[in-house]
Amino acid sequence: MRSITANLAVLLLAMATSSACVAAPSALHKQYRWQDGAGNIHYSDTLTADAIQSGYDVINDKGIVVKHIDRARTEEERSAADAAAAAETAAKREAERLAEADRRLLAAFPTEGDLVRARQMQVDSIEQSIVAASNSLSSQEQALTENLGHAAALERSNKPIPEAQKKQIESLRKSAESLRRYIEHRQKEKVEATKKLETDVAHYREARDRDPH
Repeated sequence: MRSITANLAVLLLAMATSSACVAAPSALHKQYRWQDGAGNIHYSDTLTADAIQSGYDVINDKGIVVKHIDRARTEEERSAADAAAAAETAAKREAERLAEADRRLLAAFPTEGDLVRARQMQVDSIEQSIVAASNSLSSQEQALTENLGHAAALERSNKPIPEAQKKQIESLRKSAESLRRYIEHRQKEKVEATKKLETDVAHYREARDRDPH
């Protein structure tokens, strides 16, 4: 009786093991499903080149999609995707840089009036340099006029113009021309600084409005 019982237990254990072994592959069974260019649906137990090219679904034995893989991208598509990713990264870094610049701007100038005074000081400094250069130019031109008049008087008297005076006249001409260029340059700087003042104030207001604090 014991022998029959023992044999029956062994037989049941073997049947259960065999059943589990048969069921295991089914439970782990996977298939690949994809659609070709004509719209036809295909199934395969192995991953084919057509499936990779078209994109495919991984489905289980119940027909449920467990994973989707997009089609293989072309070289042009990969290049475009890389370029887009690089542009996005660059844009993000630029946005972070601008945000940090705004934080520093607000920290440096607690109020709009502080910013205006600082920028106006730059404009005033340029204006002062223009005034000083203009005064110097007037003196140079007056001296040049006097020297030219004296030289003309010598020529009318058929007298030679001293070399020292010739050199003085040439030096005054060069100095006056240099001052004119300097004044012109500084006047352009003043215009740009005035425009920058307006731009900076507008930007300051935007940064202040965006500031969460």
